[in-house]
Amino acid sequence: MLSSEFNKNIERVLVSYKKDFAPAMESANYICGLFEQNGIKGIVRPSMDIAPSDTKGVGLIVVCGGDGTLLITLGKIFPFEVPIIGINFGKLGFLVEIPEYKKKEAVERFFDGSLEFIPRMALDIEVFRQGKSIEKLVSLNEATVAREKSIHARVINLTVSVNDAWLNDFRADGLIIATPTGSTAYSLSAGGPIVQPGIDAFILTPICPHTLSNRPLIISPCELKIKIMPQERDIFISADGRDGLQLYDYDEVVIKKHTFKVYLSTSLDYDYWNILRTKLNW
Repeated sequence: MLSSEFNKNIERVLVSYKKDFAPAMESANYICGLFEQNGIKGIVRPSMDIAPSDTKGVGLIVVCGGDGTLLITLGKIFPFEVPIIGINFGKLGFLVEIPEYKKKEAVERFFDGSLEFIPRMALDIEVFRQGKSIEKLVSLNEATVAREKSIHARVINLTVSVNDAWLNDFRADGLIIATPTGSTAYSLSAGGPIVQPGIDAFILTPICPHTLSNRPLIISPCELKIKIMPQERDIFISADGRDGLQLYDYDEVVIKKHTFKVYLSTSLDYDYWNILRTKLNW
C-alpha cells in the first residue's frame, strides 16, 4: 500500500526513539519538525516511555532506532492500526528498513503519496487459567513459551493442538510460535525457516527439542492451543521479548491471527531478497 492511502487528514504524529541514544533523539526531533512544518502536530517520546495519552489522535508513527525500538513502540500503541515509518539506527534492521540519512526523503515521499507500506500479520495471544482469561498479549515477531533461564538443562512439557486437534507433545527448552515477519528473529536463531513476510503462516520452532524428530513446522493460521503440563520448573510466556508472564500447571495459551495488521514502511528501494542477502551476509 502507498502512503497516499494514509496521508490524508492526519493531525498528529508520534515519533519514538531509542532511549538514551542521542543520535536517535536528534533525528526524532528533526523529523517532528518536518511534520510540524506541514501543519501536523508532533510528539517525541522514548519508546519505553510512551503513555496511552501520547497515542490519542495519532495517525502515523515514526520510529528512530532498531528493530527492538520498533517492537517496544508497537507494544505501547497496538492495536491502533496506523502506519509505521522505521528509521534504522540498529544493526540488522529487518523491521526498520529506511537508513537514517534518508529520513527527510522518507517524510517527503510520505507526503507525496509514494512511500510504500507492507501489511504484516500479528499474533493475538490469550492466557487462560482454570478456564478464565487472565492475560492478553500481542506480538509482531513471535510468542515464546520457555523455562526460566538456568544453567540446568531441564526440558519442559507442552501439549499442542491445532483447531482442537492434537498435534504433538513437545519436550524441549521451549517453543517459539513466529509470524513470517518474525521468521528472521528468534525462530531463525533456534533453527527455524525463513518465510516471506507476505505469506500467512504460523511457524512452530521447538527450542533444543529432546526428540530430534521434533522439527520446525509451518502451518496455516489457526487456533493454536498450548497446554502447560505438570513439571517442577518455572515457565514463562513472552511476546516479542516483552511481557514476561509466569505460567502454571494446566494453564493454556491460545494463539490466533490478529484481526489487526501492522503497516510497516519499506526501504525506499525495496528489494526483499537484497535485504535478506545484506542482513544475513550471504
